[in-house]
Amino acid sequence: MMIKHYSYDQIEIAAYQEAKSGKAFCGDAHLVIKTEEYLVCAVIDGLGSGEWANHSAEAAMSIIKDTHDKSVEEIVQACNLKMVNKRGVVLTIVKVDFERQELWYCNVGNIGFVLYQPDKTMVQPFPVRGYLSGRMQKVSSTCYRFQPGSAFVMYSDGVVVRPSNKMMLTMNSPSSQIDKFVEVYGREAKDDITLVIGQFR
Repeated sequence: MMIKHYSYDQIEIAAYQEAKSGKAFCGDAHLVIKTEEYLVCAVIDGLGSGEWANHSAEAAMSIIKDTHDKSVEEIVQACNLKMVNKRGVVLTIVKVDFERQELWYCNVGNIGFVLYQPDKTMVQPFPVRGYLSGRMQKVSSTCYRFQPGSAFVMYSDGVVVRPSNKMMLTMNSPSSQIDKFVEVYGREAKDDITLVIGQFR
């Protein structure tokens, strides 16, 4: 089990990741990259589980590290090209522009994402069907506005029940919310699990 915390002036993020029970390798990966102007956050799920799923997820993560200054669409297309002769991945990536208070979202496959606003409204885009395998893949992005106090959650399909809307809308911090989630899921995982919670300050 792995729990990571990322704390910056504009945002706090907490991430929980766990390999499927009995597996030495986790087929999921997550990534947080922060610069002065923007933040990139991604959740990646290599197809299947175990070592080869891990190889695909790690390859996609390496590409994101190399291309994080690009648009989310360009980053995802670069990840797709890297998947030739690999298992493939599904992923969700967001890029946050702090000055403009904009969050750019791009997704391929069943990685969930929900954005919660301080006025209690939510945005939950439908995931795009498919996966990245090196074949031609239609990729598009959407821009959402956020405010101080806005929060988001990203999660792989191993998360059968994500944190409730009420918990997300009333949480004290991503760290406390992650702890509550681990209390529920912190036993034998039936699949690779990755959950990332972020909140803007």
